[in-house]
Amino acid sequence: MIEETGEPLSEVDFRANFSPLGAGYLLADVTRLMRAAFDEKMLELGLTATSWRVLVYLHRQDGMSQAELARQLEVSRASLGQMIDRLEASGHVARAEHPDDRRMWCVHLTDKTRKVMSDINQKAKDVHAASFGKLNPLDYERLTQILSQLRRIMLKNNERA
Repeated sequence: MIEETGEPLSEVDFRANFSPLGAGYLLADVTRLMRAAFDEKMLELGLTATSWRVLVYLHRQDGMSQAELARQLEVSRASLGQMIDRLEASGHVARAEHPDDRRMWCVHLTDKTRKVMSDINQKAKDVHAASFGKLNPLDYERLTQILSQLRRIMLKNNERA
């Protein structure tokens, strides 16, 4: 049993007491299940798994270049181009020339999409209520703190790589 001291575990204690499939596996599995729940809710709005993510990222920063959007979504530029083609054909986004570089395209949400963003947000809240809402509020707060700390650690580690 590991004693709770608030200090990071030594490498020896970590290796002796934790499975590499433990927390990392659970985190990945919860992420997979959450994404599946979001995908199911977004289908109710006629949005596929890939399309709703593009729209949410554009809602956060409308007018991003296709290259930047691909980087943020962690997909290839070619894959994103196909996603944008479909979203443009369905009237959800519009391409426009980049103001400073005619070789680049910026992607903008259309009025059609802006009108459904509140529905998308409500579906997201429904998924959160059905999952995180089942947690004790203090546990939820602690989980958020731990995940934020882990995110900072991973970002710092990635800077070194």
